[in-house]
Amino acid sequence: MLALIYSLGFIVVMLPIIGIYFLYMPTSSSYSETTANDIQSSASELEKHVRALCSTSDYRNYKNKKAQKEAISYIFEQLTSFGYEPHIQKFEAAKEEYKNIIAFYGNPDHERVVVGAHYDTFGDQHGADDNASGIAGMIEIARLLQQHQPKLDFCIELVAYANEERPFFTTKGMGSYVHAERNINDNVKTKLMVCLEMIGYFSDHSGSQSYPIKFLDKLYPKEANFIAIVGNLSNHFAVKELKSAMRKTSKTPIYSINAPSSVRGLANSDHRNYWHFNQNAVMITDTSFFRNPNYHTKNDTPESLDFKKMNEVIKGTYYAITQI
Repeated sequence: MLALIYSLGFIVVMLPIIGIYFLYMPTSSSYSETTANDIQSSASELEKHVRALCSTSDYRNYKNKKAQKEAISYIFEQLTSFGYEPHIQKFEAAKEEYKNIIAFYGNPDHERVVVGAHYDTFGDQHGADDNASGIAGMIEIARLLQQHQPKLDFCIELVAYANEERPFFTTKGMGSYVHAERNINDNVKTKLMVCLEMIGYFSDHSGSQSYPIKFLDKLYPKEANFIAIVGNLSNHFAVKELKSAMRKTSKTPIYSINAPSSVRGLANSDHRNYWHFNQNAVMITDTSFFRNPNYHTKNDTPESLDFKKMNEVIKGTYYAITQI
């Protein structure tokens, strides 16, 4: 059974048999010149952060403690330079110590919006898109918050996670699992968690985008020139609101999907652990291995990324998280 409902510029596709709920957005995105000019995000800053993280003395995987220490120091120093007082959240995994980096914009006693990304890489590769791009985006959002000083009735918690990649992926050794669990134990009220996971690879070539389920190419572009917001079946309204806000500022087209975490790729990052604790969480992503041929290879370098499009993503994300 397949029902298609078209309303207000998006299509909701419901497939009861397999329990998938999709939110679809046309390729054209509304764009406010005034709003865009107000948000002074920087593609050059994003590129600077990605290149710095890809220039550690070794690859940033879980085995290379020196390289991870260099990455942690870089993130910590950037946040400090903007006026934050970041702190380290230490935890143990596989009998080794690992570290998350955390900073707050606003009063941490208030309800929080968590914006997070992982800094580790998979194996011996630079990880420009996966996930220096996400960390760069988090750092740039941190800078924008201090530059624009939005008055919010909630706190934005900025987090750089350890151990998203294997062998810790799907285990309690993930930095995001530790963070989500500790916030639950500390009775922190989380309004939304936004995971920035691979946000820098784009292509206008037809056929450059693939999907976990074949028929989705009938609803979404065949070109990898958009950014996706991924939610689960319980937070389609949050996804809709986030997408609507991002479209007011970002020139990059925004698409979204709400589906069970069992659909291939939809739970493949740190947001999965907030879902585990029944938190409202989304992933913002370029769709990873569904488009990026450099995924988990040494070709995942800064030269493969489109920092102008990535900048539009961060501009839209910043606006959205300050409006929700």
